[in-house]
Amino acid sequence: MRGVVVALGNFDGVHLGHQAVIRRAAEEALGHGMHSLAATFEPHPQAVLRPGSDLKLLTTLEVRRELLLGCGVDEVYAIRFDEKLSKKSPEEFVWEVLVGELGAMAVVVGENFRFGYKASGNVEDLRRYMRETGGEAYAVPVYAHLDEGINSTKIRALLTDGRVREAARLLGRSYFIRGEVLAGDGRGRVLGFPTANVFSDPLALVPGPGVYAGYVRVGSELHGACTNVGVAPTFERRESRVEAHLLGYKGDLYGKTVDVTFVERLRPEKRFCGVDELKEQIAHDVARARKVVGEGA
Repeated sequence: MRGVVVALGNFDGVHLGHQAVIRRAAEEALGHGMHSLAATFEPHPQAVLRPGSDLKLLTTLEVRRELLLGCGVDEVYAIRFDEKLSKKSPEEFVWEVLVGELGAMAVVVGENFRFGYKASGNVEDLRRYMRETGGEAYAVPVYAHLDEGINSTKIRALLTDGRVREAARLLGRSYFIRGEVLAGDGRGRVLGFPTANVFSDPLALVPGPGVYAGYVRVGSELHGACTNVGVAPTFERRESRVEAHLLGYKGDLYGKTVDVTFVERLRPEKRFCGVDELKEQIAHDVARARKVVGEGA
């Protein structure tokens, strides 16, 4: 049965531009007594259209769903993106997916939205095809809150450079990753600063190497944290890891799923001459992290 207002997009990151689209859909649904639904694509279209591109996601589907629901829609629906879907014409996509599969009576997208085979459809095409079905389509500026364009590619670049505060400005929130705490090398405890080794989804984007002030959410509890991202060059480790020292936390985190939030980059990762120099630097980093997140000594 038709009667749904659909907010449509990749929505990777659920940044301020995405949030504007979601809010407009929720408003339209409320004004017309309809249900609102955010429709995203899974997997990300680029992963299908450009295999081997090693695309890193700002949000896994689980996190994306939570953020989208938090923006006010009634439901979230993941459209399976595969080669067959990628070859549908814009008209087929509207009739078969938006109307046939989702029951859309109205669709809200960002003003730069493209769809259909080889991205041949634009917003005007969407409006025309939706009107042919008896529905409507609306386009929302993606820079609704800033004097510049907002897109996930720009945010990925900022995070890769460790510029988490700038990324937060476009996201409308501090960036975080979700992962499971697994056993590490145990060096943090030996150094006097035990860390949680957080292993996130391989497709999730981890900010660039460095030391960050931020938070770790464990269940419903939020703890200040000083987090290192990188290969620990002093110990010549090969693989990069996310190691979070929770300020003032005492407890066992092994096996728990946590969210690590990156608020401010304190410094780049560097090699130290020895353990004593490293311990001194970590103590300094932790003190700075406490000031950033407001944790008492």
